[in-house]
Amino acid sequence: MTDSSKHSSGKRSSGSKPLQKSFQRGSSSKPPFDKTRKPSGKRTGGSHAANATGFKSRPRPGYQGGGGLEKGAPDFNERDAEQAVRRLKPPTLTRLYAARAVQLVLRDKITLETAFELQKGYNDLEGRDRAFARLIAATTFRRWGQIAAVLKPMLKSKPPVFVMCVLETAVAQMLFLDTGPHAAVSEAVNVLKASNSTRGFAGLCNAVLRRVADEGKALAGATAPSANFPRWLTTSWEKAYSRVDVRKMSLQLIKDPPLDLSVKSDPEGWAEKLGGEVLPTGTVRLEKIGDVTALEGFSDGAWWAQDVAASLPVKALTETFDVKDKRVLDMCAAPGGKTLQLAAMGAQVTALDISESRLDRLHENLARTKMTADVVVGDARKWQRPKNEAQETAPLFDAVLLDAPCSATGTYRRHPDVLFNKAHTDIGKLASLQDKLLLAASHHVAPGGQLIFCTCSLQPDEGEARIKQFLKNRTDFRLNPFLKDTQLQGLGVITSDGFVRSLPHYLGTEGGMDGFFIAQLTRNGA
Repeated sequence: MTDSSKHSSGKRSSGSKPLQKSFQRGSSSKPPFDKTRKPSGKRTGGSHAANATGFKSRPRPGYQGGGGLEKGAPDFNERDAEQAVRRLKPPTLTRLYAARAVQLVLRDKITLETAFELQKGYNDLEGRDRAFARLIAATTFRRWGQIAAVLKPMLKSKPPVFVMCVLETAVAQMLFLDTGPHAAVSEAVNVLKASNSTRGFAGLCNAVLRRVADEGKALAGATAPSANFPRWLTTSWEKAYSRVDVRKMSLQLIKDPPLDLSVKSDPEGWAEKLGGEVLPTGTVRLEKIGDVTALEGFSDGAWWAQDVAASLPVKALTETFDVKDKRVLDMCAAPGGKTLQLAAMGAQVTALDISESRLDRLHENLARTKMTADVVVGDARKWQRPKNEAQETAPLFDAVLLDAPCSATGTYRRHPDVLFNKAHTDIGKLASLQDKLLLAASHHVAPGGQLIFCTCSLQPDEGEARIKQFLKNRTDFRLNPFLKDTQLQGLGVITSDGFVRSLPHYLGTEGGMDGFFIAQLTRNGA
């Protein structure tokens, strides 16, 4: 990851005196938030009402002093963004893209990756600037509750969403990325000045972030990391697991995750070459992610990136079932890590996914690792096994692995935006889709064959509940409980019901793991 200090003008100050000194050095003009500068308007609502500070420029239509937004007033849109992009250059442009990405995730419920890709000009930035923009946005989501606690006493009411995103991303830089306060504040102010629709909020931004520089560290430190989870998730996880688990899970959110690699062979040798460690399941773990393509073994296809938890469904299957030369269907296969695992073990794999673009990465990895699989684009709910020239349908599969679409809440260590692009109302819709996919998957399993169902969700409604519902409807299947004497038990992931349930704080001292649910079913007969 990019070192954010390269984008700052100095180290974060812990007190007002060093802060002032750093701004005065080498400059005869006062900084944007110099305490000696008097506000241009009269304060109202007390001496700490930073948002009541007068503006040097006229507020945008719809702004009701104090951060309110008149009902129906438009927020920062595509036209505003294009105007700002034309006026700005890095490093200010980097901050604009970060704030805009946060806004798009919250507004459109898309992934952070998509939010960046949708922004014109983002891919034209240098690699270091793109990485820093991603780091700012990701850190904002990782520290969401703490940032909210910092800003709450400084705003009588919230300004428009994009202005709030600019404030939040600036706080993330100042308090958690060691960006110098002067750089963070001035760049945030410049972002708002770059668009006619937000120029009137520059004074508000200046005043609020000036207070953050003085008071923010203490306010953030007084807020528990568990506050960074949305309340609906905290409530559901405390009910499903425990408050202690949720507190431990929250500590994984605020850490940078390590890099996990699945290797074709010789994990000990590759761990030594790459300076990593071998986890109990054979995954090689490196402390930092960095540029994966620059690592030894990448171009030779000796390994592929895959979180240790994402590798467990195949490992769970192969604990008791030899896939060598067996026909295995990987449903919802993209981006393809499990397909690669199965192919490396000698299985005859059919990789099925509805997204052709997402399967592109699988094609690339198959070519790089010199392995083969039959890659098929299709809707798993409707897909039928192909017929030969004699119109005979291909035989059923010895094993089917279904990694079903889900809320992905278990992946927040690497993708903190998943905590904010889903809502509790989405779970029921996803559960319904998972039921349909499970039923479709069952039609492709040969008698005596295995069906693995898994999701990267921490929600029980997307895990245990789906299997119980399925077994009520398909009495020709039975649960095949995972055994206690396997390598999975060393991870502590096997439940009393015979499922696998990993939580993000498992392997906590080594860097954690994604949250996953896995169940193994056997079709009766044969």
